[in-house]
Amino acid sequence: MPRYFSLLIVFVACLIPTTQAHGQQQFNRTIVVDGVNRRYLVYLPTGFDPAESLPVMFHYHGGDSSPEEEIQYVDYRPLANQHGFIAVYPAASVDPDGCRCWNGEGPYSNGIDELGFTSAMLDAVIAEFNADPNRLYASGFSLGGSMVYDLFCYLGDRFAALGAVAANMWQWTYDACDPAAPTGFIHILGTNDFYAPYNGNKYSISVSEQNAYLVSANGSETSSIDTPIGGGVTEILFPQGDGCHSVVHYRRQGGGHDVPAFATSTIWDYASQFDADGLIDCGDDPILGDLNLDGVVNAADLGLLFVAWSTPDADLDGDGTTSSSDVGVLLTNWS
Repeated sequence: MPRYFSLLIVFVACLIPTTQAHGQQQFNRTIVVDGVNRRYLVYLPTGFDPAESLPVMFHYHGGDSSPEEEIQYVDYRPLANQHGFIAVYPAASVDPDGCRCWNGEGPYSNGIDELGFTSAMLDAVIAEFNADPNRLYASGFSLGGSMVYDLFCYLGDRFAALGAVAANMWQWTYDACDPAAPTGFIHILGTNDFYAPYNGNKYSISVSEQNAYLVSANGSETSSIDTPIGGGVTEILFPQGDGCHSVVHYRRQGGGHDVPAFATSTIWDYASQFDADGLIDCGDDPILGDLNLDGVVNAADLGLLFVAWSTPDADLDGDGTTSSSDVGVLLTNWS
């Protein structure tokens, strides 16, 4: 083959857009919003095939951080490979104070359009990777978690479920919140978090106010099911109501401003139960053994069964009492 022809092939190959070859699993994309280049990091799971129309988990980094830093401790990549979803890490712009910080809605807004960026990014990811528009999820840590509350209030109709770690809803977000649709919500917070005080302050609302608002907006049950899961952590679940949207809070007794080890997998496990209509298969006959009605049979249900021991409250085999035979029924339907 003549040398000039070989060089021509190399040159033409370099002109082929990278979007046509997804062999590279992690890469950056940019999109222009209001004349500003915005960036997001994309991770495609092993064996990615756009024909599958996979769900997407977006994660918003903490204040003055970046996708590259955040992915070191909020790493959805192993879960993406295991469960088959796309992970996307949006990047905040540098604000007028020189901080790579998310611009929330409210009195301290600096004019950077984060909601416009999010909407454009969702459209771009759906278009480029054939992502499932009915299974878009988002989580965030610290200031990124505060951003997620804005998503709940202003873009809830674009997301199936949302999760916040070490963050509360800003007071001004709460005052103006007008959700377009119910959205499954999970939030994880330590009782000693300096950024998001558990009982609130003049900038953010308390966890109790937050739970009450999310429950009301989602039409969830108002009575919670509280389950200690160890390590000072308690799961506080408000089961889905008729609209098929639940709310769950993980209280970390004594926990500070960080991402606990269980957060990433717990958020995915919760969020992945939802599509745009709410909990998947909600309205079908409940799974035998799903005592807390969260759509799965797991350790939380086993704990409730033991609490109901020798009473009819968790009688799964129809013999009138809760006993070892009911444990067998529950384990048969595990997960």
